[in-house]
Amino acid sequence: MLRGSPERELAAWWEAEAEAATAAKAQAAKEQVRVDPGAAGEPERKAAEEQPKEPTPGPPRAAEEGDARVSPRPPPALPVYRPKPAPAQGLCPHGKSRSKGRSCKRSSGQSDEYCSPRPVTVDSSKARTSLDALKISIRQLKWKEFPFGRRLPCDIYWHGVSFHDSDIFSGQVNKFPGMTEMVRKITLSRAVRIMQNLFPEEYNFYPRSWILPDEFQLFAAQVQMVKDGDPSWKPTFIVKPDSGCQGDGIYLIKDPSDIRLAGTLQSRPAVVQEYICKPLLIDKLKFDIRLYVLLKSLDPLEIYIAKEGLSRFCTEPYQEPNPKNLHHIFMHLTNYSLNIHSGKFVHSDSTSTGSKRTFSSILCRLSSKGVDIKKVWSDIISLVIKTVIALTPELKVFYQSDIPAGRPGPTCFQILGFDILLMKNLKPILLEVNANPSMRIEHEQELSPGVFENVPSLVDEEVKVAVIRDTLRLMDPLKKKRGNQGTGDRTRDLVHAKHAFLH
Repeated sequence: MLRGSPERELAAWWEAEAEAATAAKAQAAKEQVRVDPGAAGEPERKAAEEQPKEPTPGPPRAAEEGDARVSPRPPPALPVYRPKPAPAQGLCPHGKSRSKGRSCKRSSGQSDEYCSPRPVTVDSSKARTSLDALKISIRQLKWKEFPFGRRLPCDIYWHGVSFHDSDIFSGQVNKFPGMTEMVRKITLSRAVRIMQNLFPEEYNFYPRSWILPDEFQLFAAQVQMVKDGDPSWKPTFIVKPDSGCQGDGIYLIKDPSDIRLAGTLQSRPAVVQEYICKPLLIDKLKFDIRLYVLLKSLDPLEIYIAKEGLSRFCTEPYQEPNPKNLHHIFMHLTNYSLNIHSGKFVHSDSTSTGSKRTFSSILCRLSSKGVDIKKVWSDIISLVIKTVIALTPELKVFYQSDIPAGRPGPTCFQILGFDILLMKNLKPILLEVNANPSMRIEHEQELSPGVFENVPSLVDEEVKVAVIRDTLRLMDPLKKKRGNQGTGDRTRDLVHAKHAFLH
């Protein structure tokens, strides 16, 4: 064979491959313009619309003849990337029809990827007084509410008082078994006193307490002993019924002999505590703080603290307790349910005025006077975490008793109401913990004697809707399927306290 023949054979093979590629390219172009309008939702397009025309000089006929006369052989066609058209409405990214509640698997065989995630379902049939704030929160999250319950399981069950349902085997319930019992005044005092005996410096945020009637003799003996050692000591004590709420049955005393013993304590046990005589005052009024705390999990212990809370004011200027003013409840007791009946109670739509304000407005006012707000917050967070730690052992016993491991049942979470008093030196003092803090976003207004009307409270709505909404976001059972775009990643109103611990 001649030396140049391999080159000629290669050239001939190259030309044949080029012609075949050109023909295949033309055929593909014809097929590409055949679009099914029913499947993709687009009208058919002509080939001329798909291929852009290049401008040619002279009359079209001459250009066509010139193109026919000169036909250089093209080089071998390389694969051309053509972007896939966007999926039509009603189709998933892979061209398959969407259907509610069904998933579309990736072609790579990875885990399911939801094209249109179903909304989270919430059973609000037992929400009671928190229903209005809950409805607003569900609407803002675009979730699905079932106000009368439903036969199929829901993702979240929202209860107004406590959880004792035995017919819920899945989902999440916003109450822990045994929480109501654990935060009653006597049980809370016992739990904190155990920790005070072990860590007296860490738990000095809770007033010295005695349980009545069991510890009445001990209470009287200890008070007398201190008075004998310091005759100038003139203490004041506050008596709180164990099962009382909203200020019911609370009164102040100066001496153990003033306790109402006649039959009351036998039928209604109580706790007696040292009264904080030097509270921080604003506008000459005593106030306390209602903070909302989410107990997300017991094991591992996971706590969130709301950034915003309520400040509830007395309606009479404060004076230190003396025999003449001990019975002035509007001066000494900050309970909203009591002071709302005072003629001096001020309803305000402003967050920084009136008898109920936001906690942030108080912090802002203190900051303007040079107070270290970060230190105040740090002390409050420490108080909350240590209190929950004191309650956790017995809470776990209740939880494992009602929902044993291995048996079908819901997981639990709960919003708690911490009532905290700031002393004049800005030290926070724990007053009590509420298992069912009020989530009402309206208040009663007396139109005429004995005639009341519910009026929206903008301060309550601003604080409580944010707490419930972000609680739902954190408990969202579908956020993992949504990935990084899940609603649980956008909580703004709760501070995560999971990693805080006792030093």
